Parts: sequence; C-alpha cells; structure tokens
Amino acid sequence: MSRQLFFLLFFYLFSPVKSTRISLSGNDWTISNLNYTAQGTVPGTIHTILLAAKQIPDPYLGFNDVDLRFLVESNWLFTKKFNLPSDFLGLNDFSIYLEQIDTVANITLNDCLLGKTNNMFVRYLFNISKTCLKSENEIQISFQSPVTYALEQFTAYNNPVPPDCPAAVQNGICHVQFIRKEPCSFSWDWVRIP
Repeated sequence: MSRQLFFLLFFYLFSPVKSTRISLSGNDWTISNLNYTAQGTVPGTIHTILLAAKQIPDPYLGFNDVDLRFLVESNWLFTKKFNLPSDFLGLNDFSIYLEQIDTVANITLNDCLLGKTNNMFVRYLFNISKTCLKSENEIQISFQSPVTYALEQFTAYNNPVPPDCPAAVQNGICHVQFIRKEPCSFSWDWVRIP
C-alpha cells in the first residue's frame, strides 16, 4: 500500500545570527500535479490534503489505497507564498531547515535552487543567498514520485537486490530497497474494510 508519500514537518526559514525563525507550516500551501490542485495544510501529505479538499475517498477504507496508487506514481509540486518583514530581510545570514521531507525533491525559493533531497531519514539545512529573498516570496518543492525514483535506481544499479517486490497479497510497490524512505510506504499488510 502506498500511503502518504509526500510530507513536510517543522519547516522554517531562519537567521542563525539572531535565531529569528519564520515557520512555513500552515494551511496555505497549494499542491498540484497534472490532474489535481488543492490548497491544504503542511505538515501534511498529498492524501490528507486531497481528502480534506474532498477530491479523493478515504485512502484507509477498503481497497482505496490500491485504487489511489496513481497519486504516488506522479510528481507533485507544493507551493507557498509568504511575506517577510523588513527586519528579517535586514539580517545577513539565512537558512532553511527541513526536519523531515519525504523523499526526493528540489527546493526552490524565488527561482533560486536551494537544494535537493533524497532521504527522508535525515534533516536538511540549506543556506539561502540574501539575493534570493524578497518581501514577497514563493517557495516551491518539486517532488519526484518515489515509485519512479526507486525504479530508476533499480534500473541503474543493474544488479538484483532481493526482494524485488513485496508478496502479491500485500498489493505493494516494488524496489523499496532502492530509496531511503519508510518501507511501509511501498507495502503494508493490513487495511480497514468498510
């Protein structure tokens, strides 16, 4: 079962000089792919945001997890617009801190690439050039499908690493061993039937 594949936690901008922090959490994030657009809350996932927006059924009921698998087989863009006060912009050193990000993503602020991620088990800290910050800002987090990424890594490795796939009864996704991500995102052995 492929549930809640994209999420962010404790995500903020800060200046280490004065320990000034600006949280980027909140309910004003927009997520989108080729077929869906919704506004929602981060920390959150594509599933929790789309469910709250009434665009998908509950992924934990029946076989919805399998029926909604296409959601994790596509790339997603998380976007947030936010303002920075002039006293924050007057500082000289800036960083962005991601306590947890799932998993393969490019983080861009006002068209400045801040960094890339590929491991949900580590924290990320990226320095931000002062020229990348404005009073009105937009951050974009472009997530690559973890399913696609794992398959690409498997193909590039070109050497079997068992098991290729979970047991058929689990209705899982193959090649979890080629991505630094919680294994239950690729397969789970229980589901709640309505």
